[in-house]
This record gives sequence, C-alpha cells and structure tokens, in this order.
Amino acid sequence: MASGWRKLLEEESEHQWLALGLFLTFVVVGGFLIGGTRNLEGMVLGVDSNENFAFDEGYHIIEIDYHANSDWDGAHSAILLNGSGMKMYQQFSSEDVNDIVPFNDDLISDVTFFESDEDGTVIYSAAKNTISTVANGMVSDQVLDDGMDSSFTIRGVAKDTSDTTLNNRVLITSEDGGSGVRGLGMSGVTVSSLPDPSVIWNDLAYLEDNVYIATGIFTYHDDNPALPGSKIVFAHITWSGGSNAPQVTISPTMRDGSEVHSLISMKDGLAAAASNKEVYIISKDSIEIKNISTTAMVYEPCEHRLWFFGQLGSDSILRLNVDSGEESTKNLQYALPLQPTFVIVDGDSLYIHGYDEKGEPDRLSLDLTLEGSMSSGRGFLNFLFIFAGVLMLGTQLYTIIDRSLLQKKR
Repeated sequence: MASGWRKLLEEESEHQWLALGLFLTFVVVGGFLIGGTRNLEGMVLGVDSNENFAFDEGYHIIEIDYHANSDWDGAHSAILLNGSGMKMYQQFSSEDVNDIVPFNDDLISDVTFFESDEDGTVIYSAAKNTISTVANGMVSDQVLDDGMDSSFTIRGVAKDTSDTTLNNRVLITSEDGGSGVRGLGMSGVTVSSLPDPSVIWNDLAYLEDNVYIATGIFTYHDDNPALPGSKIVFAHITWSGGSNAPQVTISPTMRDGSEVHSLISMKDGLAAAASNKEVYIISKDSIEIKNISTTAMVYEPCEHRLWFFGQLGSDSILRLNVDSGEESTKNLQYALPLQPTFVIVDGDSLYIHGYDEKGEPDRLSLDLTLEGSMSSGRGFLNFLFIFAGVLMLGTQLYTIIDRSLLQKKR
C-alpha cells in the first residue's frame, strides 16, 4: 500500500498532478463537511420521568436556580404555580423534595425577591424589612431596622464577593418616595439613598472594588403628560460598608427597550445586561453597548462567554467571547421548541425552561461537553481530517527523503 502512495507522489510520475488534485479535493470536501457540523448537538427536550422533577407536573416556573455543588445534577430551588396553587421548595434528589413553606401558603405570593447559590442556600423576601435565609432545611429571618422606623419592600440583593468576612450587601427597595438603595453590613441596614421618583430599580449585581451596577426604568413626560415614555437606565452604586447610604451615580446611558430581562455578574469585575434590543458589557467605569437582540441570556463561566437566545422556532443562537469580543453563530440541532423564560448553566449542562407552541411548560437540556469532542460529528471529522492530512503529507515527505537518498547513492 505504501508503495502505491509513493508511486502516486513521485516527482516524475504521471500521477503527480492526480495526487495533488486528490489532496486539494480532500481539503475542500473536508473543510465543507466540518463547516456543516456547526450545529449544537446533545439537545434533549423534556426530562427523564425517573428523575421525578417537581416542576414536571404541569407547573409554571416563577423562579428557579440550580445547585451545581450538589451531588445530584438536577438539584434546584424554585417557586412554581399551577391551577391548584403555588409551591416554594428545594429538591436535592428525585425523592427529596422539601417545601420551604407549606403548599399554597399566602407567603409565597408575597415573595418579592428569590435567589439561591450553588450550595443550595436560598435567600428571599416575603415581608417588609425582612430577609429570610434557608440553609440545611432551616429558615431564619433577619428583620432590618434603620433606626428611622422606615418601611420598605426588598426587590433585589447583591453581595460584595471580594470580602466574605464583612458580608456587605446592597439592596434595592420600594418605599415612600420611590425606589431606594440601601447598604446592609455588620452595622446593620443603612438609610436609603435619596429616591428618584422617576426611576424604578429592578435588579443589581456586584462588579468590583465596592462598586455595583443597578438597572431599572426611567419614566419621562414629553408634551403629553397622559402618555409617558420610558427608557432603560443604569446606575453605578458605591458602598464599602458603614452607616452611610450608598452613593448612586445614574449613568447618562439611557436606552430604548422594554426592560433589562437579564443581569449577570461575570469574572474580572464585569457584568452583562440584556434587553430585547441590546446587550451591555459593564465595568465599574464604563458601559459598552452591542446591537444584539435577545429574549434570554446566560453566562458560561468556564469559557467566559455569553449565550443569546431568540424566539420560539429560532434555528440558531449567538455566542459572545467576552475577552475577545468575537461573536459566533451556532446552528441548533433543530428549531428551538420553547420560548425561553429561564436559561441556566449548571456545571456541564445548559438548561432552557420555557413554553412550547401550545403554551405548555417544558425544559430543553444541552450537554456542553459534547461540542468539539470525539463523540460529536464535528470532533470526529476534525480528527479524521487531521489524521488523513498528516498521513498524506507524511507519505509525501517519506518519498522525498527516499528519492534524495537514492540520488546520493547514484
């Protein structure tokens, strides 16, 4: 067989151009086939019935977070709603479902903030001036008193992750006069920064160096007071602890759009926000705007990249490498069968919760380890392309060396 290859590749052989043509054809066809495998594989619609997920019983998901550090891949905490009522619970195995409060308790409908971490600790607020924490199945309440008899509803909480000993947090609140911003640390809760009645803060995230970012809606009136307009607004918030109220600096960047549907902290002191019209890459000093339209966004920490999802029926998704700013489109295995409401990266899995074309809730899973691996079509073709190319080039190099040695002997 080797002698056959060598004969094809001999310099004076009449088959030389045939060999070169075959190699170029191999390169072109191989590149085309590899390019044709730019679709995401491993998409699975629905959940394994043996897993007994609590949300797989006709419930609509109001809030959900997965717990990556749990022994069970599907561990999560959530608030659900169906025709029978509301459920707020934690699930750490197929048989371990624990209600945080009794089913359809009035408290669940009063929840204004709900969040959980990778270890399964939940914090939520269902009463004014109160933050509740769920750890190891136990609920503890922290009542906040600023010494001014203030009454406020907690809408969002962000924690300073740079110093765990201080446990500094910033809260966005609803209170008399509008939407407030308060600090919460070892000395208790601060008074609110001066509320702006034109702004309603909806979410916030920590950046770095005692700086946070908040996003909300700014309402304004033009010539017709009966038809107010609105814009997306951002503010950098600075608070390093103590009894003084956080410093709120509203950004001059005000953008069109319904609202920011996703705000995510990233590494290197960055955060990403997304509206229905644009995406914002945020640092403590700047806000970079990208013209990306999306209905859902998620951050993949291991690759330091963002995923953007479109509407039900979309054929592709967009990804952004945060370091390089490079955007890439990935074709889906099949058209997106859900209208996304929650997109979560949990370890090596990406979960999309949403509604199908009939309005029924469901989940789509994606195995992040398959892309580029030998078990994927693209990974196998890459390997085959490289192997065959090295074989052909190696055979040609062997022929050149062999002929050179033969000429020296002559």
